[in-house]
Amino acid sequence: MMVRDCKILDELPHGGQKSVYLASHPEYGKVVVKKGKITSFTSLERIKREVELLSELDSKYFPKQYHFNIDLKTQEFEIVEDYIEGVVLREQMTHTKSTNEIFGLLQKLIKGLSIIWDKNVVHRDLKPENIIIRPNGEPCIIDLGIARFLDLESLTKTISPFGPCTPIYAAPEQLTNNKNQIDPRTDFFSLGIIALELYLGVHPFSLECVGGKFSIVENIMQNNYSTNCKMTNSCVEIEEFALKTLQTQSYNRFRNYRLFNDFIKKYL
Repeated sequence: MMVRDCKILDELPHGGQKSVYLASHPEYGKVVVKKGKITSFTSLERIKREVELLSELDSKYFPKQYHFNIDLKTQEFEIVEDYIEGVVLREQMTHTKSTNEIFGLLQKLIKGLSIIWDKNVVHRDLKPENIIIRPNGEPCIIDLGIARFLDLESLTKTISPFGPCTPIYAAPEQLTNNKNQIDPRTDFFSLGIIALELYLGVHPFSLECVGGKFSIVENIMQNNYSTNCKMTNSCVEIEEFALKTLQTQSYNRFRNYRLFNDFIKKYL
């Protein structure tokens, strides 16, 4: 068993019901070991889809997958994947401020995400915690646990009030569980939030930024955001960028990632 060959070095932050460890492996070096309980058919299917997708990919923009096993008796799973050296984008938010830096990062993220978008897969959980910046400045995108596979049957119940997401980085169609509207433009919305948060230093839909009394989620649903708050100056390219990514209706955003990328290239 591959996991038995791993020497656990440290426990890492984790979400949900799984435990996550930093470990060393004699062949692969530093790896991440994930262990957890399978709580339902849906959770099992999500894990399998994520593992199969990562196993297909051979890209610096995603962690490599080395091992996946399910113990049917105990209903437990274990995963071994590449450990990504670097820091999550959340820890670098104050260091990436200029439009050139922000758009440069976005261009790399679009290049990476286009690999899964071309496979009709939507990440659905893009946020600063799910982007690791390597020491060389290249981003790595992690946690495809709630990715939407458009060519496969949806795992989200139609009657659910909202779809799987991190609400403050989710597009309106996720928050309303409008499953038929989920496509790469859903990820564009999340990238729009991330980019503006980098530029502004605060979440663009936050009370701190737009005032009023509504929560971030309520402001997202009302399309109430700001491109200019605190000590940040107004910026034409940021305003234009926001208009093409943060629209409530997905059909008003960039139609595809090529147009998104072309816009970014104009300002680099």
